[in-house]
Amino acid sequence: MSRNRKKPSAGDSQSSQAASPADCPSEDEAGAAVCEQELHKAIENTSFRRQQTRVSAYRSVCEGLVQRYCPGSLAGRKMALVESVKRSLRKGNEEERLWAVSVIPLLALQSETCADVPELVETFKPVMMGILTDDSLGNSNVRMKCCSVLGMLCFIGEDVRADEIVSLMKILQETINNVPVPVSDDFQAVVLRSWTLLLTLLSPSKILEHVKSANLLSPRDLMAMLDSNNLEVRTASGETIALMHELLCQYDSSFLQEDLPDLLNTVRNLSTDAYRFQGKRGRKLQRITFRDVLLYLQEGVVPEMRIKFGDETLLLNSWMMHRRYDCLKDVLGMALNVHLEENALVRDLLKLGPKVERIVRRPGGRIEKEFRHSFDASKECSITRGKERDKRLFHLE
Repeated sequence: MSRNRKKPSAGDSQSSQAASPADCPSEDEAGAAVCEQELHKAIENTSFRRQQTRVSAYRSVCEGLVQRYCPGSLAGRKMALVESVKRSLRKGNEEERLWAVSVIPLLALQSETCADVPELVETFKPVMMGILTDDSLGNSNVRMKCCSVLGMLCFIGEDVRADEIVSLMKILQETINNVPVPVSDDFQAVVLRSWTLLLTLLSPSKILEHVKSANLLSPRDLMAMLDSNNLEVRTASGETIALMHELLCQYDSSFLQEDLPDLLNTVRNLSTDAYRFQGKRGRKLQRITFRDVLLYLQEGVVPEMRIKFGDETLLLNSWMMHRRYDCLKDVLGMALNVHLEENALVRDLLKLGPKVERIVRRPGGRIEKEFRHSFDASKECSITRGKERDKRLFHLE
């Protein structure tokens, strides 16, 4: 039955020509423009007088910078956002400081090159170091966040001098020791992971030099953390030992040999047993982690992981690459795949090379036709088999 349709008038044809797809922005462009407007509004609100408005603004800025790689959207507004973050870190309450410090690594990751990051390090490092070294804050979330962000900034910048990295690592070590014991476990794990990330920035010779001079944590210090009651501390220390061994064993074959028998026994026990008071998920995580560590220490096999995004695959085949990937995932979450495709800085940090243009498959193209043909053929086979099956059942009855 045909539908009644209104015949297009001359005016309609003119309007349709004016609104042709060639002249109108695409949905992606329109969506990007809306997101850019929202981001600009949020940046303006970070300097608003009302505190809760500033907190909401920082939350919106974080969401916007996570979901899209948009360095151009920050043009002309980056310095205003930097000043707002500095002001909030100095004068805001805990919630405001927590959201303000969360903006910093996202600002760094929105840089087009690593060369833009040292300026952010120079700007924010003194403020965050003041929070980090303030023992009166205990194990507050703001202090933990500053530990992670300081490590991230040095990692993203990559050209921070070795003596500055070691100096920061020593401060992190002192922070671990000075936190009140009853509530220090989660804090210790966060600080240790940041310390491990900084370790990947040093050359093997520098690491050995500072370990022998007791400037940096030794394998025995890390082995002592394997006895912690906290799951995160145990797994973080086990992965750090494996990473340190990976970085140093080719440079110095005698590294860790003296302590290796005791270490293997401890790791073997942790790979088979778990603390009974832990939940099922915690016990499973501990066993998997320490089985990987044990296999590496015994046979040199690193657990491989393949991350698929778009038409590419990222291969994680070393403890160093696992640590670097995990730290980026902590900041970007599920949106990391977007940045793996689009963000030149993230791609450089993970050794992915230049951005690869995605293959656009047109509707109705060869790939789709072949898929449709195979789908129709399989559907016909299923129907035929169904009929034959019904006939067999009929004869059986």
